Amino acid sequence: MKKAADRFRVCIRQDIRPAPLSGRRLKELTLDALALLPAAGADLRIRVVGDASIARWNREFLGRDRPTNVLSFPDGDAAPARGGPVAGDILVSAPTCLAQTEDWKETPEERVFYFILHGILHLAGYEHVAGGAEGRRMRRKELSLFRRSLVRGREDGSR
Repeated sequence: MKKAADRFRVCIRQDIRPAPLSGRRLKELTLDALALLPAAGADLRIRVVGDASIARWNREFLGRDRPTNVLSFPDGDAAPARGGPVAGDILVSAPTCLAQTEDWKETPEERVFYFILHGILHLAGYEHVAGGAEGRRMRRKELSLFRRSLVRGREDGSR
C-alpha cells in the first residue's frame, strides 16, 4: 500500500510573518485526514493568511465584505466528487480560526487544521450550505476526521 505522502501532494504556505504555526504539523495533520477520508489522491495548496487578506478574497469571490475562517477553491470546473481526487486551493485565516476556537484545548496548529479540514471536505464533495441532512452529514464527517487525525498523529509518536 502506498504511503499518504506518495498519493497526496500538500503544499502549506504561510503569508503571515513571522509564520505563526508549524507548517510541518499542519501538513502531517492534513495528510492523516486525507488518508482517512478516503480520497483517490490529492493536490492541495493551503495558504495561511491574515484577516485583511481573506476579507479581500471573500469580497472578490463571494461578495461578502468581511473576514471568514476558511475559503476553498476547487481545481477545474467539475463539481468535486466524494471518493475522487481532492484538488484545489484552501485559504485559512489564522487570526479568525484561533479567535473562534480560543476555548479549545488543542494546539494552535490543531485548531487551524480544523478549518483546513472543513475546506478539504468541500473539495471532496461535501456541502453544508443548504443545511438539513447534507449539513449534518458534513458536520459528522468533519468531527470524526478531526478527532481521528489528532489521535492518529499522537499515536504515531513522531508528533
